[in-house]
Amino acid sequence: MEDQRADKTRAERPRAHVVSTLAKQILGGTFVPGEKLPSEADLSERFSVSRTALREAIRTLAGKGLIASRTRSGTVVLPSTQWNHLDPELLAWREMMEPDYAFIRSLNESRMAIEPAAARLAAERATSTDLGHIDAAFAWMNRATTSDIDDAAKADEAFHFAVLVASHNPFYASFGAVIGSALRMSFRLTTSASANYRKTLQIHGEVLEAIRMRDPVLAGQVMHQLVAMGSSDLARITRLKEGDT
Repeated sequence: MEDQRADKTRAERPRAHVVSTLAKQILGGTFVPGEKLPSEADLSERFSVSRTALREAIRTLAGKGLIASRTRSGTVVLPSTQWNHLDPELLAWREMMEPDYAFIRSLNESRMAIEPAAARLAAERATSTDLGHIDAAFAWMNRATTSDIDDAAKADEAFHFAVLVASHNPFYASFGAVIGSALRMSFRLTTSASANYRKTLQIHGEVLEAIRMRDPVLAGQVMHQLVAMGSSDLARITRLKEGDT
């Protein structure tokens, strides 16, 4: 059984490499929407993988909405409106690439629309268990030090995800990967990440208290303020970078 699992892992590595490489090339614009990918024979030779591994990789990319295989016309890159932008792997691959400032701006706009609404619902629906998770994440944020940005970012992500879950709206909860990606990009790109983290700690506490006190209006208002503060520096950098292009 262990030998079979090892063989399966070795077989999946080439496929995973093909998937991630082609996905990043599509996301980065090497292959643009409407463009055909190289032939199966060319891609198999380029990646030194079997036709079987390549076909599995193509199916994976198609499942994420990046490409479509069409009879006689080959494999074509789909319009970005059809991409599954919420796919955790797509978000993770974007984090490995050079920043796409238009995409980062879209992440921030999505947070502004969704997180205050989730906080309002959390104030109405959160259970004692939900409150415990939000409180534990807030305690983690207070313990975290800005000298360890990775730990601080994980604590921040845990807080926001706990609020989404406490809304008891499964669509909001599925937005957690987007928030995590947005927060990590923010910490990575903004020179004032440490200062912003400390500055927003009190407001995180106010969000928690508003949810605990069952005040949906206040919870939504404070969450809106929190997301706006966390996004302002990143939005400024985005505008500057887009102005340079």
